[in-house]
Amino acid sequence: MASRRERRSLAKMRMFEGASNDRLVNSWDSQPWTIDQIIYSQLEALRARSREQVRNNTYLTRLGIVLQNNIVGANGVQVKPMVLDFQGGADKLARQVIKTGWVDFLDNTGLVDMELLIMLTMVSDGEAFITMESDENRNLVPTFLDPALIDINYNRNENGKNIIKFGIEYDAYSRPVRYWVNEDFSKYHPMVGNTGTGNIKRRSIPAGKMIHIFRKVWVGQTRGIPWGVVSLYDLFQVNKFKTAAVTAGRIGAAKMGFFFNEDGEEYSGDDESGDYSVNAEAGTFENIGNMKFEPFDPTYPAGEFEVFLNKVLQGVSAGLGIDAHTLTNDLSNVNYSSARVGMLETREYYKTLQNWLIRIFVRPLYQKWLATELIMGRLESGRITLSRGFDYYKPATFQGRRWDWVDPDKEMSGNQKAYGLRIKSISQMIRERGQDPEEVFQEISEEKKLLERLDISPNLVINKLNKEGGESNAKQTKN
Repeated sequence: MASRRERRSLAKMRMFEGASNDRLVNSWDSQPWTIDQIIYSQLEALRARSREQVRNNTYLTRLGIVLQNNIVGANGVQVKPMVLDFQGGADKLARQVIKTGWVDFLDNTGLVDMELLIMLTMVSDGEAFITMESDENRNLVPTFLDPALIDINYNRNENGKNIIKFGIEYDAYSRPVRYWVNEDFSKYHPMVGNTGTGNIKRRSIPAGKMIHIFRKVWVGQTRGIPWGVVSLYDLFQVNKFKTAAVTAGRIGAAKMGFFFNEDGEEYSGDDESGDYSVNAEAGTFENIGNMKFEPFDPTYPAGEFEVFLNKVLQGVSAGLGIDAHTLTNDLSNVNYSSARVGMLETREYYKTLQNWLIRIFVRPLYQKWLATELIMGRLESGRITLSRGFDYYKPATFQGRRWDWVDPDKEMSGNQKAYGLRIKSISQMIRERGQDPEEVFQEISEEKKLLERLDISPNLVINKLNKEGGESNAKQTKN
């Protein structure tokens, strides 16, 4: 162990500048807090401020819309059963029965809407809790819980009992056992029917009936943090900056100038109140006597407003994980090359989030639904009921939405070359577009038979569509 003298000597040496303690870094935190310590002390404030910004900040609202459109899309995550028979071939009957049941479940529960709400909740709260309990007919009913109902202030560490941290009970291996929900507030939210301050009643939900959705980005993290937290402070200041600029612009447009008297005589106004203000309609001035006029012509906001705002938003977009022109919805200074580079990086981020959403929510929900339906014997076709066990019917693929390129012609040309070199299959191309190859091939086969039966040339249809598309584009350009 170093002596005090040695420690003083080390302190004087030029080590890592990031660890210096001079006056320029007095406000810089030097305590290595754990993430859960930070969550315990700041999550409620972060959640409150993030929710407020989602309500009132256009850029954070935009982030929610962008994530909903690109992570979930119009049709949500697509699930395709991949059941194989004992010979390794496709069990088409089982696949069709399961797919039909899943589509019915998806429609009845509004699963796509739930996925959309999850993404918006990640922006505002950073986590979502969804119960997977069953109704009286043993139908699985996924239900959202407000994350605030799982109270981070409910903690327990007693001998002989499981640890409860932030409202979640863990076993000896740090695996969730139960989630403790504030029962009173789930029925009576603050300022809505019940304002009592008595002891909070809680009910527990077994971990097997709860999906806790959050993205773990720190070692030891047990609760989610709003996704916009890194940029939250800047977003708040940007909103205030825009408000101040708009206010300055309004003042500059409404306030034309001031009247003053060189003789120092006071102006008493047109009535006895002594009001010195002048109400002027646009483009008119009122003659109020022997007074001189001093024009008021503020120049702010001028050119520096846009430059400064764009620079700040570039940093904000970096913290949010998407390119700046997508966040601001501003394509005025974007060309094909820059747009493509930015979109490629951003879309890889979207794919990462899609895979995360599938792992943490869609796959567990699908497997819970499948197990329930098999136990209840509700997956059937005619007189045949699926009864070979969960593991037999479990295989499935999950596909998020995909995107068209900025230049589809270049994409198609690249795919043709890749296929010619045998480094890419047609099925892979179809999957990259978010479609099911088997369904596409089946549709092509049926379409071919229909065209042959009606004696219609496919080229004739394509040429007609191209002609109508060209005329439509020309009309829009002319307008």
